[in-house]
Amino acid sequence: MTIRKYLDIPLTLAVTLTLCVAMLWPLQAPPPAPEGSDKLVHFLAFAALAFPLARTGRFGLLPVFIGASSFGGIIELIQPSFNRSADVNDWIADVVGVALGISLGLLYRRLRRR
Repeated sequence: MTIRKYLDIPLTLAVTLTLCVAMLWPLQAPPPAPEGSDKLVHFLAFAALAFPLARTGRFGLLPVFIGASSFGGIIELIQPSFNRSADVNDWIADVVGVALGISLGLLYRRLRRR
C-alpha cells in the first residue's frame, strides 16, 4: 500500500481549513477581479475539496456530496457574521464544483485500475 491512499483525509482537512479562512476572513471591500470570477473560484475550490475523498471512495460518494455541499451552504449562511455577503449563486457554484470533484475522483479511480 502506498501512502497516497491515506492522504485523502489530511488533504480534505487542509482544503477545508483553507476555505474557512479564505471565505470567512473579513473584507473591507472585495478584491479587484473580473465580474463573476468569484463563482469560478468557488467552483474550483469545492472541486478540490471533494476530489481527495472521492478519489479513494473511503466514505462513499453520497456522504462526500452531501457533506461538501452542506459545508458550502453553511459558509454562505455565516459569512454575514464576518462582514462578508451571502450569495446563493456562490453556493450553487460550490455544489457544481463538488460534483466536478467527485467526477474527477471517479475518473481517477477508473484510470488507476487500468
